[in-house]
Amino acid sequence: MPFEPGKRVGDYEVVALIGTGGMGHVYRARNVISHRIEALKVLSPQLSADQTFTSRFLSEIRTLASFNHPNIASLYTAFQADDQFVMAMEYVEGETLEKRAQMAPLPPATVVDFISQTLTALSYAHGKGVVHRDVKPSNLMVASSGVVKLMDFGIAKTSIDMALTSTSTTIGSFYYMSPEQINGTSVDSRSDLYSTGIVLYELLTGILPFQSDSTYGVLEKQLHSAPQPPIELNPALPPRLNEIILIALAKNPADRFQSADAFLDALKSSLSAPDLSPASGIKPAPPPIPEPNYPAFEPVNQPPPSLAVPSRRSGKPLWIATGALAAVLALVGVAVVLPRLPSHAATVPPENTPAVPIQSTPAATENKAVSTNKESTGVAVQPPLTDSKPKTQPSPHQVRSQSEVAIESPAPMAQTTMSAPPPGPSEAEIEQLHERFIQLDARARTVDKAISQIRSQQEASGLGLRNDIEMADTKLMSYMQAAEQNLQTSKVASAQLYLDKAEVEIRTLEKFLGR
Repeated sequence: MPFEPGKRVGDYEVVALIGTGGMGHVYRARNVISHRIEALKVLSPQLSADQTFTSRFLSEIRTLASFNHPNIASLYTAFQADDQFVMAMEYVEGETLEKRAQMAPLPPATVVDFISQTLTALSYAHGKGVVHRDVKPSNLMVASSGVVKLMDFGIAKTSIDMALTSTSTTIGSFYYMSPEQINGTSVDSRSDLYSTGIVLYELLTGILPFQSDSTYGVLEKQLHSAPQPPIELNPALPPRLNEIILIALAKNPADRFQSADAFLDALKSSLSAPDLSPASGIKPAPPPIPEPNYPAFEPVNQPPPSLAVPSRRSGKPLWIATGALAAVLALVGVAVVLPRLPSHAATVPPENTPAVPIQSTPAATENKAVSTNKESTGVAVQPPLTDSKPKTQPSPHQVRSQSEVAIESPAPMAQTTMSAPPPGPSEAEIEQLHERFIQLDARARTVDKAISQIRSQQEASGLGLRNDIEMADTKLMSYMQAAEQNLQTSKVASAQLYLDKAEVEIRTLEKFLGR
């Protein structure tokens, strides 16, 4: 039975119940010898008989006993009373970050400070080989002095107690769980950084990044949906802070910050300039090199070229100069144009010579723009002229644009072959999978009904269902729903995968129910 106020427990007098968690109760108590107010954490009587939870509670005691950090609530001692394990811990006078955020919106600078302290605590724990696995606002106490204390290492995983959590068991608060926790795969310190990123997102925007009307919907979004950029919800956020949050919420652990220290360094630089003191180890950037002081540019007034100034004494030099200039330009134009013309371009017949029809070749067929009409090609076949007026050559600009048209004509498209689609599942496979779904669905409904009855009994007694059992039941129904959806669309492989996962959860719940 829970302790009552005024009850004597060892050297402590219980003052009041201050919290209830998935594993037990927390009381404010007074040490009758030192008169110091401390917090007593007691494993629930219903869980004391379960060796798994007893081992987990003892693991938390030993983990906290090895810690000594200002941002982690300290363990003073541990003992047994009334056949129950009790932890005597530091009592933090303050409020959880969850309640603090509900009172009033927190400015970004304050949020960054609180999360920075959280990352400092996680860096210390990770250095000890401990992954918290349940980082959320309700497990972060803010003392009246502004110091943040990371609480509740009840489901923490250390390198020496990995057997306490099987690969297929999911533990944690699903709103803050990392994708690898939801999948039931192995987790490391980067899972805590994902959860911290969700807390940061929530505090700066006022909402959770992944929400739905059902637990299944939240878990699906955690696995497959990208969060809305927080800067769209809070335009006052610095762009760098928006980027940091999105990095922390990457689905793949390899795409996140790889350590709490890296996350912390990025967070500190998001609102202020980097620390350039000698202790920081960051060398200041060298001063910019001054630009040479060149004299200002002054244009020089020069007379125009002599060719452009006609002589007043005679018109003959002007005609000579103009003719020479035209000849030079013509030679330059020919030199530029000839290399760019295609080898099969038509030629201009000499004067008074009948035009010869141009035979079509494969190259000419592919580049019809070169050989069909005057507008799309650079060469036109001229008929014989009867007058004595000199023929004009195309200007360099015309020849260049026409050659470019010929060069840019589209090449024939390569033919591609289409491979035949893979065969779909056979009717026998689908029928066999339907039969398995019906069998598992019957078992799932049976255990879910039994779990619902136990849940109702626990709630009537003011207690809650075990976290691992609650999560197993939630995952079971989600997997069955996903399997049914994939089965309806004949996605045999996906349906088979979800049925395999569902069967694992059914066995877990049946074992809990003694079946």
